[in-house]
Amino acid sequence: MPSNTGFLERELQGRHYVVYVPRDLKPDFPTILYLHGRGESGSDGLLSCAIGLPLAILRNRARWPFLVVIPQKPTQESAWVDHQEWLSELCKSVEKEFPTDPHRRYLTGLSQGGHGTWRLAKSLPWQFAAAAPVCGWADPERAAKELRDLPLWAFHGLKDDVVKPEGSINAVEAIRAAGGNPKITLYPELGHNSWDETYQQSELPKWLLEHHL
Repeated sequence: MPSNTGFLERELQGRHYVVYVPRDLKPDFPTILYLHGRGESGSDGLLSCAIGLPLAILRNRARWPFLVVIPQKPTQESAWVDHQEWLSELCKSVEKEFPTDPHRRYLTGLSQGGHGTWRLAKSLPWQFAAAAPVCGWADPERAAKELRDLPLWAFHGLKDDVVKPEGSINAVEAIRAAGGNPKITLYPELGHNSWDETYQQSELPKWLLEHHL
C-alpha cells in the first residue's frame, strides 16, 4: 500500500505522469485512466492536471472516490493513439504499485483525450467497465464495431467550434444502430469547454461506479 496520498508524481521510460491517491485508498480500489487535451501536452508531468478531471477532484475530492492515473503526452500534434505502447506499459506499472480493482477500471478524457477515449477503450491491457469521452470525436464505423457492448456516456457542447458535436453524435448514433446503448449529453449553450460542467457534477462518477466487469 502506498504511504502517501494526493497527487503523486511518477516516471516511466523517462516520461512523467501523476497518480491521484485518495486518502481512504484500500485494496481493489476503482481506478480511472484520464487523458488530457491538446493544451496540456508537454514533458513536465503536471500540466496535465491543470483542467478537467484533476481540477474537479481538487474542488470536490469526495465526489471522486477513485484512484486516478493522469499520463501526459509530449506534443500537441500527436494523438493519444500514437502513445498506445507507452500507455500499455503505464497500465502495467500502475497495476504493480497500486491496489486497483480489475473489475472497476474506467476511461475518460477531454478533446484530444476524448478522441483517445473513443479510440483506446478496447486497445489497452486494462479492460474498462465504462468510458466517458468529453468533447471528443470518433470514426463512427470503428466505434460501432468496437464499442457496441461497452457502457459509454459521451458529452459535447452544441456550440463547440473546435471539435464539432457531430464528432460525438455520429459515433453514438452508429453504436445505437449496431445494437449498443450509449448515452450522450449535449449542452445547448456550451462551446468546446464542456469538461467543467461534466466533471464538476455528481452524476458521472455515480454512473461509472454502477458498472463493473
